[in-house]
Amino acid sequence: MKRATLALVAFVALAAVVAFYGLDTLDRAVLDVIQRPHEDWLDYAASLVTVLGQSEVVGSLALGVAVARLRHRRRDWWVPLGLALVVAIEVVGKTVIAQAAPPDELSRSIEFIEFLQPPSLDAFPSGHVARVAFLATALGWPRWLNVSFVLVMALTRVYLAEHWPSDVVGGWLLGYSIALFAKRS
Repeated sequence: MKRATLALVAFVALAAVVAFYGLDTLDRAVLDVIQRPHEDWLDYAASLVTVLGQSEVVGSLALGVAVARLRHRRRDWWVPLGLALVVAIEVVGKTVIAQAAPPDELSRSIEFIEFLQPPSLDAFPSGHVARVAFLATALGWPRWLNVSFVLVMALTRVYLAEHWPSDVVGGWLLGYSIALFAKRS
């Protein structure tokens, strides 16, 4: 419970700093470094990775795991459904915290499949990173796989200029903390 509480407190603290524009200069500098390599294959690879963080993909996986656990009469069947709380907090954050996404001219995203597009919301926290961090932690993936997957998702979101670095860190803290709370319940 201590790690969950610390991660949630860190998320709230980061949200406050972002809300008062405390990381704008650092965010831009890190984004510029991450975007320095520019190869077409990187654009394609990063765009493919981000498909795995879409709400429809992660939500379907969470629902499928919950149903499978329920059919096996596991008491923790509901834990993957905690994803709904992550999404709710994400939407509140993107509504309340005025952190615009990086400028459109920096975007490198390639849309392979048309997914639902939310109404124009701000960028903090990254929903892709929050959702995959939640699911990887809630499902008890091996630590190396969890860290690798979340880190790759975070890097792709910044590389594609869909989010600032502070957005992806916020997404990780949000998903991780809610998963730890859900697993402890």
